[in-house]
Amino acid sequence: MIHIKPMRHLMVGFLLLGGLALLGCASEKPSGAAAPPPPKPVGLGQIKSELIEAKAQMDTTTSSLNTLAKSAAPDAQANYNTFSEQYTKLKTQSDAVKARANDLKKKTSEYYATWNKQMEVENPDLRRQAVQQKADAERVYNSISSEMELARIAFNPYMSNLKDVGNYLRGNLTPASLASVSDLVTKANGQSKEVATHIDAIVASIDKMSAATGESVAPAAK
Repeated sequence: MIHIKPMRHLMVGFLLLGGLALLGCASEKPSGAAAPPPPKPVGLGQIKSELIEAKAQMDTTTSSLNTLAKSAAPDAQANYNTFSEQYTKLKTQSDAVKARANDLKKKTSEYYATWNKQMEVENPDLRRQAVQQKADAERVYNSISSEMELARIAFNPYMSNLKDVGNYLRGNLTPASLASVSDLVTKANGQSKEVATHIDAIVASIDKMSAATGESVAPAAK
């Protein structure tokens, strides 16, 4: 005859050991650990600051490109290294600004929707004011939307030209090579100015939105 009690006792022992192991793992977890807070919404001030910083970096990168194009032979490699460094910084900053595009679109849409709701009043004086505010909001909305698209259209070929110059001159910094990229350098200068103009227009519209909503555009304290 087979005795099953010892087997049953063995199974109970395994279960107890497993339970103790689980309790031990649970005790290792920090008690009362709170979930990380959600990220703070991006404000107009941060968007404006990042746009201005990106414009400044674009100016610095374009300046380094012009210096490289006019390099004397002894300075060519050092100037190329500086240009490459500034280009990398600009690409990093531009990627961050692109990520903010949706934040700005959302802010602008909310701003327009707010004043659109103000139209739901009967008082003639209030309605007249609401009509004017809605018209202002619509102009800001349209300006930001169009200027963002125009900036993107000009910025992409600008970055492409910078990349082409960098790739072509890598390890090939002869006077003839520097001279051969002069057309691309000229185009990049024009594109840089065009992008800067559109950024200025976006920043001006952000200031108008700030004045209408009361949201500060002062740089956030670090």
